Amino acid sequence: MRTVIVNAKVVTMNQKGEIFNPGFVMFEDDVITMTGEMKDLKGDAALADATLLDARNAIVMPGMINLHTHMGMIPFRGLGDDCKDRLRVFLIPMEQKSMDEELVYLSTRYAAAEMLLSGVTTVMDMYYYEEEAAKAMDEMGLRAIAGQTVMDEGACDFKDPGEAIVYGENLIKKYKNHPRISACIAPHGTTTCSPDLLKEAYRIDSFYEVPFTLHTAEMDYEMEYFENEKNMTPVSFLNSIGVLGKETLAAHCIHMTDEDLDLLKENHASVAHCIGSNTKAAKGVAPVSGMNQRGIAVGLGTDGPASGNTLDILTQMKLCADFHK
Repeated sequence: MRTVIVNAKVVTMNQKGEIFNPGFVMFEDDVITMTGEMKDLKGDAALADATLLDARNAIVMPGMINLHTHMGMIPFRGLGDDCKDRLRVFLIPMEQKSMDEELVYLSTRYAAAEMLLSGVTTVMDMYYYEEEAAKAMDEMGLRAIAGQTVMDEGACDFKDPGEAIVYGENLIKKYKNHPRISACIAPHGTTTCSPDLLKEAYRIDSFYEVPFTLHTAEMDYEMEYFENEKNMTPVSFLNSIGVLGKETLAAHCIHMTDEDLDLLKENHASVAHCIGSNTKAAKGVAPVSGMNQRGIAVGLGTDGPASGNTLDILTQMKLCADFHK
């Protein structure tokens, strides 16, 4: 079925940065077949049997990507704001008490609707009971990666991290050939997972060629732990145990040294920059300029809706521009 969106401001995001205004986008089923200026749209032959959608001068552009979020956290948005050590004092206990499969499913549907309405079509999710999240994201038409969180203790779905690993690998297998949904094992962080757990998650994610993502260099107490106990940084620790590679997507990366940035570059790791969440909690601002100078791939994430209180990537764009000036 051929469909043509007409009278649009078409922001192509191609290598030339072309913008067609007024422009059109033609697609058949799920394949874009042509785009350009309205004056270049050929006549009746091209439009025969096509469904026309009048954009009325609206912007048509590729869908945006939320590179790091926790969609299941929707019920906790706005709760415990500015609580000191909020993750350990508030969020984890609340998850243990309240979170279950049904709530993850319903919350993920809600979060998906919110993101789709704001132009986000691709998501890197990281939470618990991710089989339910994957089901919800599929139903909502998202392109997504369902990251099954694993941690040594404190998870609301599996008390045994080994069971969470098996669950995550089965989820990867289940969605291996899905056109839009995939899965990965997502360790919670550098201080909540043992080296063995991190290495096993990395081994499985690398084997299936899916992302290996975790919270990195985000918390003050995380930095103090590695400095005092190991005389290392979180990034140098990840490198020392062999889990810093092209599959690694490190979320936050606020407290970074030049050596840390060099390690990310050397190992072809990438970063999810969560400027809204990080500044809301006064954690700091990631050194994105240094990352860009080294050619490190950096994308924007909202973090969980209970962390930054929003799933809007456009808000992250403005904050990123403001804070890095």
